[in-house]
Amino acid sequence: MTKSPYQPQLELAKDAALKAGEIIRSYCSHGTGRSSKNVTVKSGVDLVTDADTRVEKMITGLIKDAFPNDLIIGEEDQADSPNGGQGDPFPTESCWCVDPIDGTTNFVHNYPFVAVSIGYMEGGIPRVGIIYNPFTDSMYEAAEGGGAFLNGKQITVDSDASSIEDCLLVNNIGHYRYEDFVEESAERVKKWLKAGLRGYRASGSAAQNLAHVASGQVSCYYEHGYGGPWDVCAGMVLVKEAGGVVWDARGSETDLEMKFGKGSVCAGGRAVVT
Repeated sequence: MTKSPYQPQLELAKDAALKAGEIIRSYCSHGTGRSSKNVTVKSGVDLVTDADTRVEKMITGLIKDAFPNDLIIGEEDQADSPNGGQGDPFPTESCWCVDPIDGTTNFVHNYPFVAVSIGYMEGGIPRVGIIYNPFTDSMYEAAEGGGAFLNGKQITVDSDASSIEDCLLVNNIGHYRYEDFVEESAERVKKWLKAGLRGYRASGSAAQNLAHVASGQVSCYYEHGYGGPWDVCAGMVLVKEAGGVVWDARGSETDLEMKFGKGSVCAGGRAVVT
């Protein structure tokens, strides 16, 4: 594993993710259906639990202790005290992007596609990414220039998929249920299937999707309307360091830019994304 200049940030993020995993697991009893986690609705069918806020506060505290001058943008804190509006550019200063539990609906239902996502940025560009699934004990890590790893073993994107016919695609629909959005989402899936898509999956976690792309477990991830930059910051580093691309799904063939608010993403090996 090549040492990165961002090794201190990487090690802190790993430690914070492991501690977060301990908290998350303490709330769950698999095989018993839903558990009581003090669930509230943010908007639509978008959920938040007391575990989300507890984990975010713990991670934020660790970062502040180690890097007191860095900006921290967490999903739950951003909901209460936003640092920017839809489409606003991200700060260029040293900045952390934290999603304490990506896949909260899965978490509420004890469905194990749940991930802690911690990204570190400089100059508005993601440089470090940690995604940790506490139920599968899968630690995905990457720092700029150092490669991408799953539990210590180097990973790469699916280089065999070059077209929709040999692509296993993962797609999240998101929490909107407006008629136009639902119709557009359904029509998009219909087009993929009619074009001969090999396989379609929907995990409910953007961070987990990007981690699976980086490890070659799925060929491509597409989502229109992901929840916010905390969903994709860490995963962008993983996919790029694993040899893939992360593009704005609604734009030209250009890297996804970190902005506040919802966005659209298409990630995978260059051949299949193109």
